[in-house]
Amino acid sequence: MSAAQARVVEHAEGFSCELPGGARALFTSRAHGNLSTQRGDGHERGRSARDRLCEELATDWLCASRQVHGTTVQRVRAVQGSGGEAVAIDADGHATGVRGVGAMVLTADCLPVALAGDGAVAMVHAGWRGLAAGVLEEGVRALRDVGGAGPLVAAIGPGAAVCCYEVGPEVHAAFGGVHRAGENIDLREIARDRLLAAGVAQVLDARACTICDARFFSHRREGQRAGRQAGIAWRS
Repeated sequence: MSAAQARVVEHAEGFSCELPGGARALFTSRAHGNLSTQRGDGHERGRSARDRLCEELATDWLCASRQVHGTTVQRVRAVQGSGGEAVAIDADGHATGVRGVGAMVLTADCLPVALAGDGAVAMVHAGWRGLAAGVLEEGVRALRDVGGAGPLVAAIGPGAAVCCYEVGPEVHAAFGGVHRAGENIDLREIARDRLLAAGVAQVLDARACTICDARFFSHRREGQRAGRQAGIAWRS
């Protein structure tokens, strides 16, 4: 599929996207359960939910890690686990050219961002701190490092949208006041601008707000009870 043909499709269980080089992305909803093994109601069943999702996607492994709102994007050059087994590192994204490996991040208001080029995919966890610090730019570098060639396409999954995402002055200051709507901020447009500036040819957007759309988990809406949905990118 060419960059010009890529699009995000909404369905009962979230959003999916076909990407260049035979790649795909999936942004889950509550329909797939809480995919966290540490946070939210039902987290004790998170590993089982991940294993089922891995089987559903016909992948060998869903690569996830401890997310810390930083800028580390792991370069995955070989299968290191099975099913929904996490790696014991701190990282806010994964990039790989290995078929059968799903690069996965978990979110509950932060943006999950898929990246793909011919031969590789990446998935990045972008909250406001990581976005301001350059996690998307590092995702693009990581994708190129593991073999992503040609024009790159990004897809932004469900996350806090400008309709609901009220933030304090420190967040507005971190972005120089851009894409501000009163006390709210549009992280999706900030992400789009940064992806294009980093050399991404096309940015797609699911345009779903986790705060006001009850199909998705939201930390802002549910607090500590909130589960986590996933963004996954893989080469089929």
